[in-house]
Amino acid sequence: MDYIEVSAKTIADAVAKGTEQLKADGKVVTDTKVLEQPSSGFLGIGRRDALVRLYFEEAPLTEKVAFAAEQAAANVQATAQTKVAEAKTAVSEASEFVQEKVADAKSTAVEVAEAAQQKFNEAADAAQAKIANVKAQAKDVAVDVKDTVADTLADAKETAEDAATTVAAAVKPQREPVSKEEQMVIADKGKQFLQDMFSKMGLSVQIEKMMTAEKITFQIHGEELGILIGKHGQTLDAIQYLTNLVANKEVAGHCHIVVDVENYRSRREETLVNLAKRLASKVKRNRQKISLEPMSAFERKIIHLTLQNEVHIVTDSEGEEPYRHVVIAYKR
Repeated sequence: MDYIEVSAKTIADAVAKGTEQLKADGKVVTDTKVLEQPSSGFLGIGRRDALVRLYFEEAPLTEKVAFAAEQAAANVQATAQTKVAEAKTAVSEASEFVQEKVADAKSTAVEVAEAAQQKFNEAADAAQAKIANVKAQAKDVAVDVKDTVADTLADAKETAEDAATTVAAAVKPQREPVSKEEQMVIADKGKQFLQDMFSKMGLSVQIEKMMTAEKITFQIHGEELGILIGKHGQTLDAIQYLTNLVANKEVAGHCHIVVDVENYRSRREETLVNLAKRLASKVKRNRQKISLEPMSAFERKIIHLTLQNEVHIVTDSEGEEPYRHVVIAYKR
C-alpha cells in the first residue's frame, strides 16, 4: 500500500498537512499511523516533531471534480475581488468627474440666467423710458423686450442641455466590439482552460471549436461525459460560466462562449419544446395552471418562446433563483 511520511509540531498538524498534500495530487487518505510522538524536550533542548505515515489511494472521480471546481471557484473569487476593487476605483473617479462637470454646468447656467436677467432689466428700463416718452411705440417696444427675453432664456436652456449632454457622454462607458484577433485570443484562452480542467479531472476528450461573429462554441466529445452535464445541464452551465470569465478576462471586448457536450443543448432544447407543447395541451383540457420544475434562464426562455403564440395559453416565471420556474396557465 502506498504511503507518505509527514512531520509537524503536532500529530493533528502532520495529518492535516499530509492530507492537503495528497488532496492536491488527486489522492485520498485511507489510514494513518503514528511513527513518533512529539516531544518538547527540556528547556527546548531535545525537542522533536511528530512523525506520521499516511496511506493513500487514488481519489474517486467525483472528489477530483469537486477539488477542481473548488480551485476554479477560488480563482474566480480572486478575479471577482480584483474586478470589484477596480470597479470601485472607476466608479469613484467617474463620480468625481460627474460632480465636477455638474458643478461647471450649474455655474454656466447661473451665469447665463444672470445675464438674461440683466438683459431683461435693461430692456424693461428701455421700454419704460420709451413708454413714458412715446406712448405710440409702447406696443412695439414690449414685443421687442418679450422676444429678447425668450431668445435669451432659450439660449440659456440650450447651453445647460449641451453641458448635461457633455457630462453624460463623458461618463458613459464605451465598449468596443471585439475584433477578429481578440476573438481568436478569447477562443484560445477558453480552449486552454477547458483542456486544463479536463486534464485535472482525468478525462480524455476532444474539443471541437466553432466560431461566428457573435459567439464561440466548444463542442466536447468523448466517452462517459455525463458527469460534465449534471442534472438538467447545471454542471455544464457552471463550466460555461467559468470559461466565459477566464477567456474574456483582460480583453477590451467580449465574445460569448457556449460549451456543449455531445450536442446536449440541442437535445435538451428539443425535449423542452416537446414538454411545453404537451403540458400546454393538458392546461387547455383541465383549465388549471401547471408549475414546472426550477430551470435556468436559458431553459425558461425556450418554454416562453415555444408557447408565446399558443392560443388560450399564457406563461410566466415565478420564484427567486435558484428556484425560479415557469408557470403555464389558461387564458380565456
